[in-house]
Amino acid sequence: MANNPHWAEVSAAANRARTNQAGRRQAVLAQRALTALTDPILPGPHVVRWIQALQLRINHPDWTLAQLGQSMTPPITKHAYAALLRRALRAGEITADPSAEHAGRDWSNFDESGRTET
Repeated sequence: MANNPHWAEVSAAANRARTNQAGRRQAVLAQRALTALTDPILPGPHVVRWIQALQLRINHPDWTLAQLGQSMTPPITKHAYAALLRRALRAGEITADPSAEHAGRDWSNFDESGRTET
């Protein structure tokens, strides 16, 4: 590998392909979560932020997490975007599945990190 001068090229292309494939899968999941979270009963600024993150992923499945994070208002890091998207997907999954452990949860007392406010 180290002796192959084209290894960096091949590796970068493989990483791009994996990123694009993961982005497309995530966009499908984001669409499902968005459908569940757009219920007007779900209040709170965190839900609005989750929806923004989901819509960005749906609209740009080929973008990197860094690009998506920079497109948020205000811009956030790729790590913050990944965490926000993960929480949004989880909240959408819970809301959409009535058999889920936390189905029907009142999200109004949760902060953006997914913890209960005190």
